[in-house]
Amino acid sequence: MAATPLTTPLPTGTQVFTVGTFYPAEVVSSEVGTAPFLKVPMRRSVVRWTESIPAAGVVKGETDVMFEFQGRVSRFCVSS
Repeated sequence: MAATPLTTPLPTGTQVFTVGTFYPAEVVSSEVGTAPFLKVPMRRSVVRWTESIPAAGVVKGETDVMFEFQGRVSRFCVSS
């Protein structure tokens, strides 16, 4: 699957997971813009965890915010 460009918000309901740990989540909202401190395109997405992983402090149903910056490795991937 090709990477989603940072000029496109992720659709609501998209399944994502953390890189390396594979904690699953889904996108609640997503928007694109420019990071004011880096002056590069960025995507800000709110995700909702879909499973609880107590050892990692991940609670099903809670939300978290992820930022992706152009030229930087993201800690989230879109699942297929």
